[in-house]
Amino acid sequence: MTLTDAQRILVFAGPNGSGKSTVASAWENAGLYINADDIKAKRGCTDLEAAREAECLSELCLSERRSFTFEAVLSTERNLDLLVRAKAAGYHIESVFVLTADPELNVFRVKSRELSGGHSVPPDNIRSRYAKALANIAKLRAISDVFRLVDNTNKPEILFVKDETGTRLRPGRYWSVDVMEKLTEAR
Repeated sequence: MTLTDAQRILVFAGPNGSGKSTVASAWENAGLYINADDIKAKRGCTDLEAAREAECLSELCLSERRSFTFEAVLSTERNLDLLVRAKAAGYHIESVFVLTADPELNVFRVKSRELSGGHSVPPDNIRSRYAKALANIAKLRAISDVFRLVDNTNKPEILFVKDETGTRLRPGRYWSVDVMEKLTEAR
């Protein structure tokens, strides 16, 4: 079976305001694209209702063995658990974790998005989720067949890649080798 024949999941993960949607726009989706922000805008529902619908769509795709793409903050185990179940079901998992060098930049970006008509997230939640999401990078890497760590502090820059050929680390302006190794447990 070739990769195009296999069930695939493509996940864009990272803290609120890191630029997941922007980075995702440069990738070709795997099957259905699931984004709670899009659901909220289309249906006019609450953030919680949109998140629940996105979760239901992901579960439906998994139960029907369909490929799909989704975005996740990844500050909890919920989406990691979904990916573990998908992996056990034979899915090919590709992930892109998008981060910035400073949670205050994320707070600023979310506030700017809100002022432009987008959804808001309380600053304390952004800061808390930032730390929790970064703490889950190594778990996401371990589940993924292909994993990329992207710094989007200024413009998207790939810092770390894990794929069928091995792993490659590319230190960035804001990220030392030691910090990236710790984040990805690449030692």
